[in-house]
Amino acid sequence: MDLALHGCCFPVSDRRRACHLRLDLRDNPEDFKVELTGAAWLVNSSGTIQANGTPVDLVSDLGAEQRQPTFFGRLVVKPGRKHRMVIEGAPFRISGYNVVDRTFVYRGQTFDVHQTVRSSADLNDVFAGCQYDVGSGPMGHLGFSVGGAYLGTSGSITSVELGTTASKTVNVGLPLAGAEGRLFPWRGHKLFVVEGDIRGMDVGSYGHYLETSGSSGVGAGPVTILAGYRTVRADLHASTGANPKSVDMHLKGPIFSVEWRW
Repeated sequence: MDLALHGCCFPVSDRRRACHLRLDLRDNPEDFKVELTGAAWLVNSSGTIQANGTPVDLVSDLGAEQRQPTFFGRLVVKPGRKHRMVIEGAPFRISGYNVVDRTFVYRGQTFDVHQTVRSSADLNDVFAGCQYDVGSGPMGHLGFSVGGAYLGTSGSITSVELGTTASKTVNVGLPLAGAEGRLFPWRGHKLFVVEGDIRGMDVGSYGHYLETSGSSGVGAGPVTILAGYRTVRADLHASTGANPKSVDMHLKGPIFSVEWRW
């Protein structure tokens, strides 16, 4: 038996394939043009900063506060079914107030035992790049990305008793590559989703940078709500020798996100 579609006759098998194609296009969660993500990241920090002196520990020396909320955002634009343009970033801030239990030097300024210090450290992370999805359909996608990251790091330590301050800023540009994917376990339905990504680069004697995240959540219409975990490891060295400058910072913690797709 044949059926007429748009003035033409097609076998039933062809009609079924056409119907399946229309259903896939209608129910495909990856069929969007713009995706916007806003997230609250509760960050625990550890590591050291160094500027013309000894390494300074963020926790034991500076008393860096933990579980600090910071904003994370991502914008994805799809000019084609398998192509994505990605911009994302997070302005992270660390602050601390502590009584020093050892002597250390930062930016030529010596901080002695039992001296009270107030500190702050910033890591501004912005990535822009492109992604190609090797697979994309009603059950999700898997893609690989390349791009560049701007990392702006700065640290400031102030002696409360003396009122003296030592500070240093380091800006670094890095090429980054990675992979990112999303899975909808029930074909064509957005009710439940799992997603994750990894991105980084090893720059030899200058250190390395790595970020990873994984989340799961539920969706309704164009909105998806997710909960997961995100980590960033930045081990970067601007110079070596007599005046070393470096940041070895590990940021990690739970992240809660809302995604909108149009």
